[in-house]
Amino acid sequence: MKKILPLLLLILTSCNDLNYKYLNSNKTDIESLLKNINPNKNYDYWEINYCHGITPKTILYKGNKKLKEKYNYKTDCNGFLGGCHPSYCAYNIIYLQNGKWNYVINETDLATFINKIDNPQEAFIIARINDYEIDSNNQKGNGYIKTKNGYNLKLMKYKSCPESKESFIVSIDSTGKLGKTESQGFYLKTKDCIVY
Repeated sequence: MKKILPLLLLILTSCNDLNYKYLNSNKTDIESLLKNINPNKNYDYWEINYCHGITPKTILYKGNKKLKEKYNYKTDCNGFLGGCHPSYCAYNIIYLQNGKWNYVINETDLATFINKIDNPQEAFIIARINDYEIDSNNQKGNGYIKTKNGYNLKLMKYKSCPESKESFIVSIDSTGKLGKTESQGFYLKTKDCIVY
């Protein structure tokens, strides 16, 4: 009996892992995730911009692009999910509603813009806002399963010194709120320090 119980637990755990779907490694970057945003409000026009330097580059737009010319439009490089050390890069969203431009330039506004979670990519964005990352090379940090009220995600927390990756299962409900978070333990631990 002592030998059967651990074996049964292992089988049940591995069966649960089979239900998880994984994002392809070329679809785990923030730009790929952002391109799957499906806002739950109708906007006349909206776009996602990437800024690395002083001029933003539009990576996705929805709606009538002529509205961009019709209404006074201001470009800006302020944004959310910044990075690119030692220089700076970030994303922002600009949307037109009732003849007025609105700007999404921080993570709180991004979550509000996404609103209801419609797909796993939006759930991964909410997790990213909350300091979780997707491991494009390991399924212990990359997976999702649809639940009755949202998604359970397999994610990781990364530390560069000493380098480590800790696996987590995080639940995100359909309103974008983080629920239960459960550590699955470390799956990478080294003595190395990664310096950027």
